[in-house]
Amino acid sequence: MSEYPEAAARFARETDGHEMTVLHEADGYRHLRFENPQYGAIYRFDLVTWPHGLLIRGDGPNFVFSLYPTVDLFEMFRRTAARGDINVGYWEEKVVAGQVKSWSGEMFQTWLTLETAKNESRYPGLMKAVRRQILNSDEHSLEYRGSAEYAVASFTHLDYRLRFPDRWEESFEDYSWEFLWACHAIRWGIAQYDAAMAKQAVAS
Repeated sequence: MSEYPEAAARFARETDGHEMTVLHEADGYRHLRFENPQYGAIYRFDLVTWPHGLLIRGDGPNFVFSLYPTVDLFEMFRRTAARGDINVGYWEEKVVAGQVKSWSGEMFQTWLTLETAKNESRYPGLMKAVRRQILNSDEHSLEYRGSAEYAVASFTHLDYRLRFPDRWEESFEDYSWEFLWACHAIRWGIAQYDAAMAKQAVAS
């Protein structure tokens, strides 16, 4: 079972019907393409490997991984995925290019709800005010950090002062959908490659 079921479901939905094409393979250098023949570039992604490195590029996710002394990074992904689906924490450490984490409005809302609950008894009606002015407001979108900070700065209720925490106090960043998608793509792509190689070995 996936640690991130929504990301797994999204990847499965968007790559339904994808097929693999080996564009190049020689001496540890590979270029594999995965796409649905009907839709071409939509949700297409490539896996490119070279000694100690792997690149995934596509319609959204673009990341470079590197690991020494491992020569073939397929081995690293196979080994860690075998322990249970994708391994985002470990794989994140191997990223040398690409934005792994991004602002999470959900994490901010969770923090805001807990912060409000802690102070509700001292400031009656606080939760209602937070819902009206921030959580359910049409004026403030929590999709972006800047707009969430502005919502907090604009909030008023009695003499309560809501303060947006510093980054070192509280992080509202979570794994980006691009990174999670890339992790699922790498795991699935390697599985397709391994199955094709095994089939080829039997045929020969």
